[in-house]
Amino acid sequence: MTSSTSSTSSLGRKTPAALLLLLGVGSASGACGSPPEDQPDPLEGPTLVSGSSLERYGLLVIPRAGGVAQFRSIESPSTVRWTGRLPLDGVTAAHSLGSAVVLRRGRQLRLYTTSPVEAETPLPDAPADGRWIASPAGGAFVSQDRILAVTPTRAAEVTADGAVHWAAPAAGDRVVALVEGADGPELAVWEAGESRPATTRAVGTRGPATLAGWGRTIVTASEDGRGLTEWSIPDLEPAEGAEIDGAPSALAISPSQHRVFAASVDRPRFVVIDRYDWSEVGSSRLEAPFETLRPGMTGDRLVAWDGSNAWSARAGEIDLDAVPGEWRADLPLALPGGAVLVSTASGLGLLRPGGEVDAVEGSADAWWLPFRWGRRLPVASAAIVPEDTLEDAEEALDALADSVPPGRIGLLTVGRAGRTSNRSPETSDDPAPGDADFQEFEEFAPRPQRADDAAAPLPELPGGFYAVALSSRQLAALGRMRQLLDRSGYSTHVLRRMDEANDIWYRLLVGPYATRPDAEDAALELRRERGIDAWVHEEGDRAARRGP
Repeated sequence: MTSSTSSTSSLGRKTPAALLLLLGVGSASGACGSPPEDQPDPLEGPTLVSGSSLERYGLLVIPRAGGVAQFRSIESPSTVRWTGRLPLDGVTAAHSLGSAVVLRRGRQLRLYTTSPVEAETPLPDAPADGRWIASPAGGAFVSQDRILAVTPTRAAEVTADGAVHWAAPAAGDRVVALVEGADGPELAVWEAGESRPATTRAVGTRGPATLAGWGRTIVTASEDGRGLTEWSIPDLEPAEGAEIDGAPSALAISPSQHRVFAASVDRPRFVVIDRYDWSEVGSSRLEAPFETLRPGMTGDRLVAWDGSNAWSARAGEIDLDAVPGEWRADLPLALPGGAVLVSTASGLGLLRPGGEVDAVEGSADAWWLPFRWGRRLPVASAAIVPEDTLEDAEEALDALADSVPPGRIGLLTVGRAGRTSNRSPETSDDPAPGDADFQEFEEFAPRPQRADDAAAPLPELPGGFYAVALSSRQLAALGRMRQLLDRSGYSTHVLRRMDEANDIWYRLLVGPYATRPDAEDAALELRRERGIDAWVHEEGDRAARRGP
């Protein structure tokens, strides 16, 4: 199996760095078979987004015939929280990448972002007759043997030696695919920038497949066709799996990556699997096998399509509820509290758990996409500040973005925190070679350390609570992570402290926050979204400032 060119395109200095999932929220798994230490239970509902304000999550409405975008409340879709100013031309399709959207006009593709600056950025053209395959990492356009994998920060094109059944962008800027090889179906992994797959593995299935483990594993049907198998990336070694008593017709992963949803053909049957111990959480008997599974935004409910009818299911429960209206590429969509946004003959509606449908104010002739707002221009600010103040804020953000040197935005690898993020003084100061959590990208070179760094004064920190992202004796060791966080919109600071042995330590801080719970939420977000083992520091609290 060979590939032609594999190219990476810069998406502009103003594009926020983002994570590899539908909403970019959840917890990363460092090893198969065991959950992260800070996530012993599945995350559902508002708990799923506890690392930051729920108001950062909502629905981005893109008019099909052209106009301006709107960001609407996740809990009340009639409520508009932000209206764009950039006129958008009509689009034939729109696909959510979590914190960005791919707009399609024929074969022409554009990446649309709302913050820190509203903008459209050109992408490579879609393959002729390319179909979109969504994944937690972003998505891919697939046509015959061509793949165009897209995330909020990268686009990579790959051509394989056989028809592509499924493809997705994976962690580490990789592209993964299920391809019809010369001797049958096989999984393939392309490393970033490589023209040939680094690893291939013959498998006994042509689909379905889904990305899991924050872009580090693939879940497919098992070799015997009666269950599921999880494959590691990039080695493609089979790991644990589960029996579901039939060949899967559709697979999906929850936003928290904790559960696998599988629809079985043979019985037919719908099963919810806990991915960390591969135990069955619940199942339902079906009248017809599901063709498509679409997890909701907060993981506690999903919607499904059996080819004729749409259904709503609560994760882990056996009851299925009929969903009225048409099935579209974007709707119906499960929202918090068991509600489902639907499109009916009378317009948009919100289907409540009791069966009643409340009218939703908004155009049905638009794409309604799950979306996570960036950090630089919080949604709450956009909703309440006067118009002239908002203009001033956007101008300031433009000036800030212009001051950042141009360069490609690297793709963060999500996983358990490596040794460099451990706050113990005994840990290594610098990232270990090949450490997946701190991969070195050419555009994020560490800041040089001068001989007089230890004596140079640092800016005085405002009082308050901070999330500590990294502690090291070497100031230069903070440089790469600081640039990554800065470009993602975090407010970072460096604190120099002397420990009880009179050794100087440097802390990379995120904040400040007015309260400790706010800082704890930020630390939790860094752990779940970035794989950074963050903790809380209070500036001015002597007890918290003794250690490194």
